[in-house]
Amino acid sequence: VSNTHWDREFRRSFEKTRRNLLVMMDTVLDILDKDSEYHSFTLDGQSILLDDYLELRPENRKRVERFIQKGRLVAGPYFTLAEEFSISHEALIRNLIWGRKTLAKYGGKPGSVAYTPSSWGQTGQLPQILVDFGLNKMMFYRGISWHETKAEYLWEAPDGTRVLASRFAVYARYNWYYMVHRAVTRGKVFDKDYRWGQYDEIPFRIADDLGEENSGFELKDPALQYDKSRLKEAIDNMIDTEGDHFTTEIFLAMNGHDISVAHPLESQIIKDAQEVLGNRYTIEQTSLEKYWAEMENILNQDELTVLVGERRSYLKEGMWTNLFPGTISARTYLKQKDFIASAALVYSAEPFASLAFVLGSVYPKRYLERGWRYLLSNHTHDANGGCAPDSVCLDMEYRYRKVGDISDIIVDEAMAYIACHLSPVEQNSDVMQLIVYNPLPFARDAVVLVDAEIPRAPGNRSFSLQTDAGAQPLCQPVTNENSSIFVDNIWDVPTIFSTNHIRQYVKFENLPALGYRTYRVQSEKNEIRSSESMVTRPNQMENEYLVVTISGNGTATIQCKKTGKIHNQCNYLLDQGEAGSAWQHKDIVHDQKFNSLGVSANIAVLEEGPLVGIIRAAYDFFVPESYSDETRRSSGMVPLPVEIEYRLEKDKPYLQVRLTVINRAKDHWLRAIFPADIKTNFSWADSHFDVVARPVPLPDSTGWIEQAKGTHPLRTFVDLHNDQEG
Repeated sequence: VSNTHWDREFRRSFEKTRRNLLVMMDTVLDILDKDSEYHSFTLDGQSILLDDYLELRPENRKRVERFIQKGRLVAGPYFTLAEEFSISHEALIRNLIWGRKTLAKYGGKPGSVAYTPSSWGQTGQLPQILVDFGLNKMMFYRGISWHETKAEYLWEAPDGTRVLASRFAVYARYNWYYMVHRAVTRGKVFDKDYRWGQYDEIPFRIADDLGEENSGFELKDPALQYDKSRLKEAIDNMIDTEGDHFTTEIFLAMNGHDISVAHPLESQIIKDAQEVLGNRYTIEQTSLEKYWAEMENILNQDELTVLVGERRSYLKEGMWTNLFPGTISARTYLKQKDFIASAALVYSAEPFASLAFVLGSVYPKRYLERGWRYLLSNHTHDANGGCAPDSVCLDMEYRYRKVGDISDIIVDEAMAYIACHLSPVEQNSDVMQLIVYNPLPFARDAVVLVDAEIPRAPGNRSFSLQTDAGAQPLCQPVTNENSSIFVDNIWDVPTIFSTNHIRQYVKFENLPALGYRTYRVQSEKNEIRSSESMVTRPNQMENEYLVVTISGNGTATIQCKKTGKIHNQCNYLLDQGEAGSAWQHKDIVHDQKFNSLGVSANIAVLEEGPLVGIIRAAYDFFVPESYSDETRRSSGMVPLPVEIEYRLEKDKPYLQVRLTVINRAKDHWLRAIFPADIKTNFSWADSHFDVVARPVPLPDSTGWIEQAKGTHPLRTFVDLHNDQEG
């Protein structure tokens, strides 16, 4: 199966990588045009490459469509190959929807094989999701190890849905490429040394300061070598190495690599291979769809291993198919931006657009599609896994900002449309209203910081809110200042509105599901300030559920009033050395671990009242500047400014924590520690359409290629509990 693994943006930015995409696609199309015996070329399980290519090569659209429709150019089923655990459950679904839609745009038909040669681990509900898209075969190789199953097996989702699956074999998706293709075209398998002048080709590199830092040579017009005499031995070695992994007489040979290009001599090499091997084997260039069609005819599914739920196994034996759990926290800020952008589309923009549409507004389909395209464009394996250079990450931040802007536009217009179509009865024209919207599908309470600009009047100190039924929500004032803001008018220049800018917390109760409630805004001469406060001491807050005390080192002691359980020293920092990479943690041999338990923090009350209490702790946390070598950390220390806001709300059984660190050190692993003091064998966390139990005790991974770590992904929560407490 001839293929490429195409990182849309990884070693270089998207635009610079796309230059190579043009070369790859031009070459593939020329081969498919000229070589009728070249069966097909697989574009890595994703379809966004077609859009990327044709944006700059629109003249080749007919050629692309012709080969897509004939099955000789294979794309999808995904739009992009995402790092699964870094994206939302809804984004997984939209990715497959967009993959199918993009394929159909070029005349392609959806297949049955989900080829996912990327994600570091596989989310457990994926078989159910895939089957809903008509995909009943799955191929991946990270998160699964040889000791669990042969190459072919059955993968079962928590609901019982099963797909046929393959983990490939020893070399994963590289076997023919390394062991046969490289052997006969470059005279080597693993050897990656380049020898200047060995071949008639032109190594080219920019050698002044206009080039990229650490940029390598690129071979212009690389030599087209082929040594037939090495072919038989190479194939025999491949089959001897991997043959025992497969459960049938069919051996899957994958000819492709990261950013690889179709080779013009492939058809000739296959012909020659059949000749030198005689009747021992039949060698056929094909697609993954046809491979699985033949496999289904001979597989005895009753004898296959059944694996259930998420696949996050560490590599016991094998090659380069590590789980790499360290990527979970690589460039954490990108994961946070993705979470926020996904929530903006799914929980705000789409519900508000739908509500306004029901009331007669035009549905903003193109805006939403634009937002999803920006978001899904960021979901490319190494990039959204946090393992790409700064140039790639800056592009990603730009796209996330676009998603946020688009979501804001949709939400603003939908809320304005609803507001303009309210029908207030017997209400004066000078009345000001506050409309509180709830886009979620269940009624809820919420404490909200309301930022109001009300007409300026002498003595105005605050405002009150009142429903038509006369109900008044509880308020907690924050600030009041004279202000002036623009009033935009398409028929006039921006005018100036003199206001009182008043901010106060308001507790809204039982907001209707997928709905809104209106309040009349009334100026008040006196602040609506209560003598009640959840801040009971300069370093303590209390509500109906919790007593929270902030210690002099910035940690929180949390007492549960219902059970009496006290959690001490919550949210201290632990710092240790890091000699690894974005993909994996590597300990420093003679490490020093530092914690913040001995620091002296400045404690300040930021907000107090009956609705919200906020206490801030700030301190400098000194850690080594870097490591001097991979055995020990440097003696020079640098301060990391740390600011923590602890927030407690009325009627909320949890404490909210915002931790901000300005990082001035390198080569270190910084964690916030919350001692649970709970004996249990499992942790629980939410995953995609699932809640997953994971063993706390680590498996004995002595002698394994990859050492097991206690590092797991989550979406919104992690839980520890036993029979008595949690």
